[in-house]
Amino acid sequence: MFLFCLLLFPLAFLYYAAPRFAVLKPRLLFSLGAFFAAGIICAFRGFFMYRSPYDGEKILYFFMENVFTYVAFPLLVYLLFLLVSKDDWRTKIESYALFMIPFYAVYLPSEILANPVPLPFFFLFVKPVLYLVMIVAIGSEVRTLFNVISGKGLAVALSALIVLAELALPPLVETFWHFAFPAPLWAALSAAYVVLCAFRTKLVFKIRAELSA
Repeated sequence: MFLFCLLLFPLAFLYYAAPRFAVLKPRLLFSLGAFFAAGIICAFRGFFMYRSPYDGEKILYFFMENVFTYVAFPLLVYLLFLLVSKDDWRTKIESYALFMIPFYAVYLPSEILANPVPLPFFFLFVKPVLYLVMIVAIGSEVRTLFNVISGKGLAVALSALIVLAELALPPLVETFWHFAFPAPLWAALSAAYVVLCAFRTKLVFKIRAELSA
C-alpha cells in the first residue's frame, strides 16, 4: 500500500532525467541538494516538532494550512536555492522539476506517513499524483514565463493566474476530501486537474517548440 506513495516521485524523476542525462548532468546538483534538503527538514521536524492532524471545522484554515505545508514551504526552499546558486537564471528556472521532484520524493511521503494509520486511499494514491502533476505543470509554466512571453503584460498575467490555479488545486481537492464533500466532486476535480494540466503542459511545449523553430 505504501509503495506507490514512496516510489512515484523517484520513478518519475528517473523517467524525466534518464533519457536526458547527458544534457541534465550539470544541473543534477540541484537534485542532490533538493534530496538532502528535504531529508534534513523532515529529520528536524520528526525529532523536534509535532504537528497533529487538524480536526477543526474551519475550511479556510485547513486549506491555507495545506497551501503552506505542501505548496508555499517547498517553494520557499526552492527560492532559497535560487538565491544561493551561482548558475544563470535561465538554468535555475529550467531546473524547477529537477529540484522539486527529488524534494517531494522525500518531503511528501514524510508528511503523509506522519499521519495516524491506517492511511486512507486518498493519501496513498490521489495526493501523490496531484502533486506530481502540479510539479510537471508548473515546471512548464515557469519556463514559458521566462523564455517565451517575458515582457508582455497580458500574457504574463494570464500565465501567472494559471500558475496560481495549478498551485491551489491540490490543497483545494484535499480540503473537499477532508471535509467529506461528495466523493464525485473531489474525484471529478482531481481527474479534471490531471487531464487539464497534461493538456496545458503538452500545449506549452508545442508552442515553445514552434516559437523556437
